[in-house]
Amino acid sequence: MIGRALRAQARSFAGDIVLLGVTVAALLMSLSLAMSIPPDLAGAPLEAREALAGSLTAVIAMYGAVLAAVYGSFRYTVDRRDGVIAQRLMLQSRWVTLLVRVPGAVVGGAVVSLAGMVGGHLALTVTVGGIPVAWSTVGSTLAVGAVAGLWGMGLGVVVQVHLVALFLVSLSMSGPVLLAMLWGAGAVYLPPLVMLEAFRLDIGALGVAATDRLDGSLAAGVTAGWMVAALLAGALAFLRRDVT
Repeated sequence: MIGRALRAQARSFAGDIVLLGVTVAALLMSLSLAMSIPPDLAGAPLEAREALAGSLTAVIAMYGAVLAAVYGSFRYTVDRRDGVIAQRLMLQSRWVTLLVRVPGAVVGGAVVSLAGMVGGHLALTVTVGGIPVAWSTVGSTLAVGAVAGLWGMGLGVVVQVHLVALFLVSLSMSGPVLLAMLWGAGAVYLPPLVMLEAFRLDIGALGVAATDRLDGSLAAGVTAGWMVAALLAGALAFLRRDVT
C-alpha cells in the first residue's frame, strides 16, 4: 500500500503547479536581491567578491526557506481544498496518506531552495563577475529548504485553511528574523534562524550578533525538536479531524 501511495504521490509532481509557482518566486526573489549589488564591485579583488557572496549565502538561504515552508503548506492546503486528500482517503488509510506526503515536502522544499540559490549565483555572476561555488553551502542550503518544507507541511495540516496557512507559515519563518533585531538571544532558537545555524550557515548577515549564536549541535537539536513538534501536531490533527 505504501509503495503504491508513494508512486501516486511521485506522479503528482509532474503537474505540481504549486511547486512551479513557488520555485519561480524563489528564483525571482534571489535575482532581485543579488541584482541590488553595485556593479562597480565587479572590479574588486576575488577575495572581496567571495566575502560578499558568503554574506549573501545565508540571506538567500533564508528567503529560500521561507518559500520552501510556504510550498510545504500550500501543497497540502491546495490538495485539501481541491478534494484530493478526501479522494486519497477513499483508497488508503490516513496514516499512509500523511506519511507519503513527507518525501514530497522534503524534495519540494529542497527544489525551491535550489532555485533561490541558482538565481542568486547567476545574479552575482552577472553583477560582480565569476565567483566560485562553495559546494558545502549548496548542501546546507538544500537541507534548510528540505527542513523548512516539512515545517510548512506540519503547520499547513494543522491550520488547513489556505490563506490563513499562508499568513501563519510566512509569519513563523520571517517573524524571528525581525525579532532578531530586538532580541537576538531568543530569536536564534526559532525557525528559520536555528535551521540556518544547524546547517552551518552564517546568520551574522541577518543581523545576529556573534554572542547570540548557538553551538552547531545545540542548533541541530532544537531544529529536530521543532520538526518533531510540527509533524506531531500535524499528524494528530490529520488523524482526528474529518477531511471533506
